[in-house]
Amino acid sequence: MAPISKTIALIAASVLAADAFTVSNMPRHNLATLRMANDEETESMTSAEERGVSLDQDGKSNVWAIEPKMEVEGKSSEEKTSSLIVAAGGLAAFIAVAAGVLTHLPDPDQF
Repeated sequence: MAPISKTIALIAASVLAADAFTVSNMPRHNLATLRMANDEETESMTSAEERGVSLDQDGKSNVWAIEPKMEVEGKSSEEKTSSLIVAAGGLAAFIAVAAGVLTHLPDPDQF
C-alpha cells in the first residue's frame, strides 16, 4: 500500500472512531421504579422460612443459617476421562501442525 493511501485510511478510521467519544443524544431513563406494595407481596417477604428467622412461644426470635443448595455433578468419571482424552488429542494435533509449519518456514537470512 502506498504511503498516501495509508495516510488516507488512517484519517478515515480516525474520523469514524471519533464518534465513539461524543456525548449520546439518547434520552436518559430513570431505572428506579416506584410501586405500591401489595399485601400478598409483603406477607411473602416476611415469611420466617425464607429469611431463616422464627419466633418461639415466648416471643423470642430464633435465627438459623440457611444452607446453600447442593449442586450435583452431571458428568460421570468416564465422561470426564473421555473429554480429557479428546482435549489432549486436540492439543497434540495442534502442536504437531504448529511444529510442522514452523520447521518449514523460509530462512530469514536468504533475503
